Amino acid sequence: MIIRNLNELKDFAEKFASLLREGDVINLVGEMGAGKTTFTGKVCEYFSANDSSSPTFAIVNIYEADKKIYHLDLYRFDDPDDILDIDFEEYFYPEDAITFLEWGENVEDYLPDGMISLRFDKVDENTREITILDGSERGREINEYFSHWYIYHDFYSNHLRWRGDFGRF
Repeated sequence: MIIRNLNELKDFAEKFASLLREGDVINLVGEMGAGKTTFTGKVCEYFSANDSSSPTFAIVNIYEADKKIYHLDLYRFDDPDDILDIDFEEYFYPEDAITFLEWGENVEDYLPDGMISLRFDKVDENTREITILDGSERGREINEYFSHWYIYHDFYSNHLRWRGDFGRF
């Protein structure tokens, strides 16, 4: 999925968020500045959590909104066992929340099975390619959903819009 600007990112994030359910863990993969935190913020806005921010220094931000959201930034973890210093089971196996992980590869041995993984690649300063990886059943379900959508140019509003070629699965 090629995302050219923040409006397209917001549209994609809202469609993605509409498919999430409590218990989902989303692993965001990409270099620094690829858009992982911005994407998470747009998903949080969808769930009426409008005060999201990067948890780089806090490690975990918790947003109480329409759905509870855990947002972890594991960038500063030099040793995978650093994850043992926080209550990682609550975040990696949420029963009543949705978890977003940034830099999960830093604690790879502890990551849960069944995560939805998204890879963010910088194409240029404003353009990103977001790939939903097929490494889990939920990832495949969400990929299937997005395979039936495409972006078109709405000449009336002069914006790119999403259109499905048939309804939700």
